[in-house]
Amino acid sequence: MSHDTKIPAAPKPITIPKTAQTAALVATLAGVVAFFYALRSGHPDTAWSGYLIGAFFTLSLGVFGVLWLSILYLSRAVWSVSMRRIPEAMTAWLLPGGILALLVGLGAHTLYHWSHSDAVASDAILQHKAPFLNMTMFYALVGISLVLWLLFATVMVRNSRTQDKTGKVALRRQNVKLSALFGVVYAITFSIVSFYLLMSLEAHWFSTMFAVLTFTDMVQTGTAFVAIVASWLILQGKLKGLLNENHLHSLVKMMFAATGFWAYIYFCQFMLIWYGNLPEETTYFITRWQNGWLPFLIILPIIKFVIPFIYLAPRANKRKPRRVIAMAVLLIVAQFWELFMMVSPAVGHGEDKAHAHPPVIEGLIALGFLGLFFLVFSWALGRAGAVPLKDPHMRACLDYHQ
Repeated sequence: MSHDTKIPAAPKPITIPKTAQTAALVATLAGVVAFFYALRSGHPDTAWSGYLIGAFFTLSLGVFGVLWLSILYLSRAVWSVSMRRIPEAMTAWLLPGGILALLVGLGAHTLYHWSHSDAVASDAILQHKAPFLNMTMFYALVGISLVLWLLFATVMVRNSRTQDKTGKVALRRQNVKLSALFGVVYAITFSIVSFYLLMSLEAHWFSTMFAVLTFTDMVQTGTAFVAIVASWLILQGKLKGLLNENHLHSLVKMMFAATGFWAYIYFCQFMLIWYGNLPEETTYFITRWQNGWLPFLIILPIIKFVIPFIYLAPRANKRKPRRVIAMAVLLIVAQFWELFMMVSPAVGHGEDKAHAHPPVIEGLIALGFLGLFFLVFSWALGRAGAVPLKDPHMRACLDYHQ
């Protein structure tokens, strides 16, 4: 590494094209229309399934911004400095996204069997879980988790922006300490949120690997979103001399690693449940093999592991922005598909159990959430300097080779 590397002049703030923002606005409106259409046409289960999928999907992207910052600060990943504004802008979703996630409680009677007092009264298992599975605890614990994420994000992003003005190294050190603390807070709170929003859809079922699975989903999808934005910046030459294929290569290696890790965790969950053959565990996969859901389930590992793993294995495919964008978009779609398979088959009970169907309404609602997330992200991205030029590791980032 050369210590004489000249740091270029500060580039203009990153602005997302109006066409992309207009498309995001249209997607948002389409999602709103689809949600209320499903409600008014007598399909609240479809409406709230789509709402839950979209809310959890985008909330995961928001909290990934904080987690990724923490991981990179702690690991001293110098290659990531020039793309730090991307995850920082993702954290702007935590406030609106957190509020929208809490509004899932409005559809609790449609989504969660445990929210019905008469169901709890006649079910010994639900009575046993009632101290945790009740709406008061739902709002309290999910709300506290969201507040903690927002606090960490606010302080860490503020320190980064302040360093742009003052150049104080102490601000980076403070973020490193906050990152270590956030890792512990995140492990507890994200487990709680994923238990309430997703796993409790089937309150008799449980998996000790579920929190790890949702964590892996979040990392895979979050890195895919960052890769899309970083690839676009390279193609447009907006950060020329600051962001290149070497930095992209390291980012996509993280995306590739998350793809392999997802397959390991998903297979392990399936293998342990199949091997144990316990009724309270096997019901999860039995539900997704019945009522026409099996073909939908088979598609999941193909689009979320097989295709991405084979495609991203060659070195060249990790360094070509257009190829990276294509695969990252597939992983975004695959994440929706997995959430669809987590949520929709679990809706309803007994004879009213949901049957397999193309996720048209759910897809439109989730697309609406993604559109709104992108609008908030675009706004946040343009409010700060494009690159943290006064970070002490900036020269090492510019000299980075892969």
